[in-house]
Order: sequence, then C-alpha cells, then structure tokens
Amino acid sequence: MRPLRRHATTLLLVALAAAAAIALFVLDRGSVSTDEAGRRKKHLFEAWRPDEITELTVTMALPGAPPGAQQTARLTRGEPDDAGQRAWNVEIDGQRYPADEPTVDQLLGTLEFATAERRVSAEASDPAALGLASPRISIALAMGPRRERLLLGAGAPTPPGAVYAEVAGRGVFVITKQLAAALDVPPDRFRSRSFVPYVAAELSGLTLDGDGGSRRFSRAPWGGGRGAGFRFEEGSPEGSGVRVSAPALDLVLSALDRMQAEAFLSEEEAQQAAASGGPRVTLTLKPSDPSAKRGVIDVGGACPGRPDHVVAVRREPTRAAACVPASVLDPLTEEASRFVDLALVAAPLDEIAEVKLVAGERSLELARTGSEWHLRAPEDRPVPTETGRALAQAILDVRATRLLPGASDLEALGLAPPRATLRVVSTPPRATDEGEPQERIETLEIGAEREGMVHVRRLEDGAIAEIPALAAGALLPSDVSLRSMKVFDFAPDQISALRVERHGQVQRLRRTGDGAWRLVEPSGEGLAADGGLADELAEQLADLQAERWVAAGAGQGYGLGAPRLVVEAELGPGPEPGEGTAGSATHTARVDLGARAGAGSFARTGDGATVFIAPPAIEAAADRLLLRRDVFLVPPDELARVTLVPQGAKPVVIERSPDGFTLVGAADPASATATAASVRDALADLRAEGAVALGEPERHHGLSPPRLRITVELSRPRAAPAGDGDAGPLRAPTGSFTIAIGAGDVYRGTNVVYARRDGVRAVYAIAQSRVRPLLQAAGAAGD
Repeated sequence: MRPLRRHATTLLLVALAAAAAIALFVLDRGSVSTDEAGRRKKHLFEAWRPDEITELTVTMALPGAPPGAQQTARLTRGEPDDAGQRAWNVEIDGQRYPADEPTVDQLLGTLEFATAERRVSAEASDPAALGLASPRISIALAMGPRRERLLLGAGAPTPPGAVYAEVAGRGVFVITKQLAAALDVPPDRFRSRSFVPYVAAELSGLTLDGDGGSRRFSRAPWGGGRGAGFRFEEGSPEGSGVRVSAPALDLVLSALDRMQAEAFLSEEEAQQAAASGGPRVTLTLKPSDPSAKRGVIDVGGACPGRPDHVVAVRREPTRAAACVPASVLDPLTEEASRFVDLALVAAPLDEIAEVKLVAGERSLELARTGSEWHLRAPEDRPVPTETGRALAQAILDVRATRLLPGASDLEALGLAPPRATLRVVSTPPRATDEGEPQERIETLEIGAEREGMVHVRRLEDGAIAEIPALAAGALLPSDVSLRSMKVFDFAPDQISALRVERHGQVQRLRRTGDGAWRLVEPSGEGLAADGGLADELAEQLADLQAERWVAAGAGQGYGLGAPRLVVEAELGPGPEPGEGTAGSATHTARVDLGARAGAGSFARTGDGATVFIAPPAIEAAADRLLLRRDVFLVPPDELARVTLVPQGAKPVVIERSPDGFTLVGAADPASATATAASVRDALADLRAEGAVALGEPERHHGLSPPRLRITVELSRPRAAPAGDGDAGPLRAPTGSFTIAIGAGDVYRGTNVVYARRDGVRAVYAIAQSRVRPLLQAAGAAGD
C-alpha cells in the first residue's frame, strides 16, 4: 500500500503542476511583456495580436437622431475555410450579413497603429466634461483573453479638430483630427457591398426582362470562360440554341461585377423608388448548384439623393435594397439582337491550337504550340509566327451580315453538299464544372457562292450565317495565305522619288542631294513639300507588311480594277527591293489600294496579281496632301505687330515694345501683357494638321469672309521659298502676311478650323486648340 500512496502523491503533484502551468499560460496570454510594452508605448493599445482578434463591436450615435439613439455593428470572425481564410460576418439591427473585408481590415489597421497626441491628466479627465460619459463612438475588441475598449468623445481645444479618447485601463488621451476621422466608420459600412448573389462561374443561366425585351441565356455544352459559354434558350425568337456573343454578354457580367451597394435602403425607401419609376430590368440568375436558390434583382428607379445611381432590389434568395451605379443599366437594356453572335468562330486567337481547312482534294492544316506555328498539310514545316497568327486572325475577323433560320433549304444555299469545311480546335480556360470539355472544336461548312454571298453553317449551334463572297476567301485553303507577310523590304532612304495618285489628283516628290524633299507636282504659289510627311510615307512603303494574303489573282474584283489610291516609289541604286517589286530595271515599288477590308484595304503590288490586305497606316500616310504644315508659324523674335480683326468687331492690336509684347490701348496693363503673350505663343505654335485643298477655298471652308483675319507684320524680312519647294521660312514681299480663319470641322479625328494665308494657294486645317487663344484675344472665341 505504501508504494501506491507514493505513486498517488507523485501523480497528484504532477497534475497540480500541469494545472498551474495552464493557468499561468492563460494568465500570461492576457498580460503584456516588457518588450511588447516598450515597442507600443506610443500607441493607444499596449498590445496588438491580430491572429487572436475574434470580435469587434462598433457603436455609434446616430446623427440627427434623438439623444441616446445608437446603431451597433457586431463583427465576428468565422472558422478558417479551405484556403485558411477566416471571413468576417456582421450583425446589424438583429440581421446577419457577410462583412466588407476591406473596411474591417482598414479599421483594424487604424487601431493597430493609432497613437495619441498627448495624455490627459487624471485630474482633468472628467468623463462628462470631455464627452466620454455619452461617447459618440465606442469600439470594443476581443483579442484572445484581452478585452480592449476605445471611446471617442468631444472635441479637444488643440490641435485643431482633435478629439478626446479614452482607452479602458489606460486613461484619457487627445487624438488628431485625422485619426478620429479614420475611426468614424458608420456601422452600415461594415456590411459587404456585394449585391449580386452569384458570380459568372456559378451560373447555369440568366434572364433579362424589361427594357430591351426578354433575353434568356443558358450555359452551352461547348464551355469557355465568362460570357463565351452561353446560348439562347429553347424557344427564343433569336433561335433556339444560337450562340450568344461573348463580348456582349461579358458587358452584362461586368455590370453585375460593378453592381456594388453604395448605400443600403430601407424597405420604405425602396418602395418609394419603385413607385416613382419602377424597375427597368428584372435580372434572374440561375445557379449551377441545384440546391441553391435562384437570384432575382429588379434594377431601376431613382436613388434618393444620388443622381448617378439607381435602386436595385434583390428579391431572392435574400431580400435587400441598395443604390448601385446607374451605368450598370446600359448593358442590361440592350436588345436581344445585340447578343446574337455574328462571328463564325468564337475562340480567341490565343486559345486556338489547330486550324484545318479542306476543299475537295486541297487541305491546309496548322497547329500551334505556345507562340510557334507549324504546318502539317499540305507539307510538314515550320511557319513564321506572324504568318500563322495572320491566317488564324483572318478567320476570326469574318463576321456574318445576318443569321438565317436553321430550317433553311441547305441545297438552295449551296450547303448540300458544302464546298469546303473549316475546323478550329481551341483550349478554353477550365471551368468549375467537372464535365466542362477541355477542348473546344468548332466546325464550319462553307457553301457555294450565290449572287455575291456565301452561306456558312456553324455546326456548334446549327446557325447559318450569310457573308460577302469576298470575305469567304479566308475560310478556304490557299497556298497564298502562307506567304511571308513582308510585301516590300528596302531601306526608306533608297527611295529617290514618290508618286501618289488619289481622288484624280497626282502628287510627285523627288529627293534632293541633301536628303530633303522637293515638290514636283502640283505646282502653285507657295506650295512646298513637307519633309516629315514624305518621310513617313517612305517608311510605311519600305516596310509594308500584309495583314493577310487573300487571293492569287484579283481580276477586276476587290476594287482593284479602278484603285482608290496608288503609291509608287522610285528606288535609287541599291539592293533589289525584294518580293513584290520583282527587281525591275527602273527599280520601282508600287502598291494599289482597292475596296476597304475592315480597317485596312484590299491591295496588290504593281507587278503582282496576288491580293493582300494592307494595314490602315499606309493609306493614312498616302491619302493626304504632302504639303508643308509650318506655313502659319511665326517665330517670336521676328514678330513686330499683330492685328486681329474678328468678323463684325473692332480690331485688336498687339505690338512689340522695349518691355516685350503688349495690347495696344488696353486699360489693364497686367491683362494686356497676358493677352499679348498668349497671341505671341499661339503664333509660334500655329502648325497645321495638314493641307486639305488646293487653289481657292470652297464655301464650306467658311473663308469668304473669314471669322477672323490676322495680319502679321515682321521685324525683318524672311527668306522666300524657291518655287522648287526649298524648305526655307516663308516671307511676304512687304514684310507682312495675312492669315484667315474660317469654319470649324473634324479632320482625321481632330477638331479643326479651316485656315489660309496669302502667298500659299492651299487651304489648311489647324487644330482648334491652337487657334483658340487667338479667337479669345480677338473676342471671337467659340468653336
């Protein structure tokens, strides 16, 4: 018995020691170590352990409410999820909601680093006098075994905007205006702003009713990310199962992402908003999870006090009302026709893995690995990256002018049998559903040409598309499509002369010995070549690349029988110019631009029949008058006097004086100096966007009479331009010249006014922003 007693005593002592250790551990967790206290001696809270924070309660006096009226937000932290994250929930007025994590994190960060301006002595810490007996804000914190409490009271006398604050167990402090503002978070702000119950990946379908009509979409078997995997539901007027345009539906899904609650509304406020205008759109969300309830949201009606917002009322699965940005309505009210996918192939370029075109015995097959393309048929060889991308992009660019009913007569449409097939394999992003296909196959059947149109059947959704015959070339196998994208390959400085034919007008420029450009044609008073524009055209021509190759021969098609624009370059001594120029004895490179093809144009080289699509940059560089644009510039050191004469108003005169430029006859010297300086600077910066017409102005130019006439008197003569287009600065024989400012217009996307100066037989376009200071100085502002 005695050994048993000894063992029992030992066990009892061990148990008592363990209990004491546990108690000591628990007590120690609530205490603050010397090191921790030293690190945080300037902070309001002497300990801060974020991983132990499980509860946060914010109570705030309601502004404008009777004394004592308060609102409380009680935030609690949940258990870790699969990703190890512990989400916050908030309880307000007895209702529980997901919390707005960024708002919670921001307040916790503010509390962690909150410091005091100064401590208030115990003798001066009367709670009632400092507004702490009935604080306007109370923040309570559960941090492991510790309980912290912070009260914000009345304003302190210094510094400006400071506030009294009490920390339980530590005393009363004065905090800054900035810290008080950061702690002033209304309880309602802790409620999550997310309003839409499901994200796109969780949806099996969605319906829009109201403005824009009824639009019903469901998830399609071909998959794809975001809006790429949807089709019209059975019975839709647009066609049962017809593919929905991914870009159009993406705008709807983006609107749902932006449907964040800026302010929550009461039931009464929501009902008043509904009575004032009612919902414009009802959105029904169908979740993929069969156990989840659908979401129903009414959007529309004026939001009280927020003109840029509308009311959204969520009726299912839980009820809530809020103000959301009014911009969400635009994509939600688009008509059903805007959602019909007119693209023949829906896969994005970077997801395409294989392309196979077959027409009879001819076939062309390409495969992509990473960014590299490889030809599988009719032969096995690598293909330049830009060539493979161009062929695939050409297919993606083909769009239907309309879709025909699925029950159309296939034989009458040239589809029974089809003359060619196109197969595109793509790898869309993986979706959340396990049954989502990892490979998407889109097959097109291309019919025979009928009266300038070709019909194409998309096997994926059964839709029959109608496309112009010219566009069908991108869907047929052709060796031409695999040519190098380079049309010309020579150095710009090899070009010794340029010839441009446009709108029945010919321009010819020749390079001089020093590399400058001389205008040969047209000829006229004051006309000279613009070296910058000529160099730009030479660079575009020398490095011309096809966007894609279209056909081996043009015949009279593609608008090339009578081209809209012809650009020809004469090449000086040097290497052969490369493909497209054939190295002719005269060393010329020519390109003809025909009908438009999207943003570019159908084109061919002067000695070749092969048709390609030229990029828009070559036309932008050539389809303009290559005349110098600096004819209106006046260097300040040459300016003596300027007279501005607005139509129907008195002249305004600016002249040089020993102290600079000034406004003649002005009553306010300071204002006169500023106005004179703005005129001087405007004339020094008066570069035209370009010449728009030769000879006399036309009526729409608004130059007979002009809205503003500017007479510029020079302080010394300026060298006159030679008739051959020398690039010297212009002059008038009398030491002065006149500028006329006419009507406004738009030129190449820029708001301009038409302008002309004497001694130059051309009409120019000048940006309105450059002319505005002159109009304002003359009192004739207003474009």
